[in-house]
Amino acid sequence: MMIRKLLAVLLALVFAPSGWAQDWCSDVAGADHPQVPRYDGSCRIAHVERAYDEVMLPLGPAVEQDGAWVPEQRETLEGKSTRLMYLAPEGRSSLEVFRNYERSLAARGFEVLFSCSGKECDVRDGDRLQGVILPTARRIGNAGNHSFTIFNYGVKDRRYLTARSADELTWVGVFLAESEHIFLRTADKRRVAMHIDVLELEAMEERMVDAAALAKGIGEKGSVTLDNIYFDFGAATLTAESGNAIAEAARLLQDNPDLNIYVVGHTDSVGAYEGNLTLSRQRAEAVVEALASGNGIDRVRVVPAGVGPLAPVVSNATEAGRAQNRRVELVAR
Repeated sequence: MMIRKLLAVLLALVFAPSGWAQDWCSDVAGADHPQVPRYDGSCRIAHVERAYDEVMLPLGPAVEQDGAWVPEQRETLEGKSTRLMYLAPEGRSSLEVFRNYERSLAARGFEVLFSCSGKECDVRDGDRLQGVILPTARRIGNAGNHSFTIFNYGVKDRRYLTARSADELTWVGVFLAESEHIFLRTADKRRVAMHIDVLELEAMEERMVDAAALAKGIGEKGSVTLDNIYFDFGAATLTAESGNAIAEAARLLQDNPDLNIYVVGHTDSVGAYEGNLTLSRQRAEAVVEALASGNGIDRVRVVPAGVGPLAPVVSNATEAGRAQNRRVELVAR
């Protein structure tokens, strides 16, 4: 056990991002979900949104079936997905944090459909449901990031609930446990960690990116939004899901050899102006790099630019509006 903990500390030091040890809590204002407010005093350490995704929420304890651990009962849902991770302040118990979430959800009209703690969560030893909810494939971040190892060390007092709103359109899964967090620069490294899934049932938008449609938009308006471009939260790293959109943008340029464009990044208004301006430019540069390096487009034809929050298409007052304003546009030049 001691060897394992020592290795964990060494890996953390090797893989931790620059500055992490000095500022492990890089919270972002406005990043909470409106229907699931945070526990007072906790720090958000991860936030991932997808406009449309599939999420499985347990409705019963974990059982072994055909050599794999799965919930005895479960609901697989499709819609807008939000994932959040928090660390509670020092000195709080799993039970206290869990009861606060229960009462907060009940006050908002949610019905708890399944709830368990410890050995109630599965038929063997109480830790299998964690692997069902958070398998390696669902971890947020990379090895060495706090969000990746949040439930790795000294985990105890696991608790879980699945709840559904009164109109049955919003589902919430809350998993939390006390665990040890090697990145904390405090004598007591134990905190209650929380992982929250929010799934809002809604119809999928038909947003297939097509080179012909891009050409039509640029021909009619001089610009077009390049849909289905996704970045890591708060970063300029393109995700794998952006591949098809990049390929269609490349085909647009290949089919129209006289077309030269600006690739313009946009952000919402959350955060500092200068930071958003820089991020929007970096995201535009990432798209240009993907077009040039991955698809053979001459860099002379694609010029990156970033305008941050200066050209919103709708109000930034709601999350739906902010999501629309975070975009990449192709502008004829």
